[in-house]
Amino acid sequence: MTSKTSILLIIQQSPGIDYQALLAKVAPNYANLNSARAALSRVLKDAVSFGMVNRQDHQLFLTDKGMAGLKVKMHDKLILKLNQLMKIRSVSANPDPLVQHLSVLLERGKMDPRLLDNARASVNFSVTDLDKVHVGLMENIRHLSYVEKTLETQIRALREMNFPSAHVQTIPDATRTLSTLVSLSGAEEVQLEHPNLDLSQNLSHSLIAGLSTSPKGSRVGIPVHQLSEILSRLPNQEATFTHMRAYMGMLTLELGRENVVVRGPSQLVEKLRKESDITMVEGAQNPLLPAHPLPPLPIPLQNPDEEKEPSMPRNPSDSNE
Repeated sequence: MTSKTSILLIIQQSPGIDYQALLAKVAPNYANLNSARAALSRVLKDAVSFGMVNRQDHQLFLTDKGMAGLKVKMHDKLILKLNQLMKIRSVSANPDPLVQHLSVLLERGKMDPRLLDNARASVNFSVTDLDKVHVGLMENIRHLSYVEKTLETQIRALREMNFPSAHVQTIPDATRTLSTLVSLSGAEEVQLEHPNLDLSQNLSHSLIAGLSTSPKGSRVGIPVHQLSEILSRLPNQEATFTHMRAYMGMLTLELGRENVVVRGPSQLVEKLRKESDITMVEGAQNPLLPAHPLPPLPIPLQNPDEEKEPSMPRNPSDSNE
């Protein structure tokens, strides 16, 4: 159901809107189009007869009387909502709606002083009640600050106890830190597993074609040094490709088209994370130079502003010597 106030608000926000466009806006609120058409026609008939809406050909406009009535309705709804929010005992735990509606009250009150006059006479709460909400909000903030610090300490403790962790890398970043990854895993072979495909029966798959594979049931093993080739092929996979798992010692890799997620004991993952940060910084400070030789520097020309040192004339007697 769409209220009369909602329809007037649509006309106020879209001056000159026609009947069909207005019907399209309110129809989703009804069970069928006939019900929406009947309700809209009834509301428009009353609004026109009371001088709140003016028809000009096929266009609808809100009159001054309609604008004044709409403001009163909107004022009443705003104040009613504020009163309802202040009755909620847990308003301090979720103060966002209250703050938003108070902001609307103050902003609209700057343009329409009557709203503030109406609010002063109609609200069921006092400024002191708002002070209590503020006190409760500050207590919640202090509690959340304590919880945040406690959780941070607990995370640090779990990391020191070597609980499972994860690190997300881009394909280029994973390629740069591949040697560290291999060293941390201590593995000589990588077991690949496709979630939707039996790789042992699909050795021609574009990810493993041409590699030294050793099928083991639903997995395919490759030498660890060929993992770099797998990484280089990932971005070329079809868009339907989600990920492939790679098992390396105590580490598990989720290989995607753009990222690699490394999962394993915190201590190993943190070493990889630090190495990744170092390589990213070094890469930013030391950009790769072009492989081809640089062109020779041009021969510096003499600055025309610089005056040549005048040469001393030769003594004729010198030539006779």
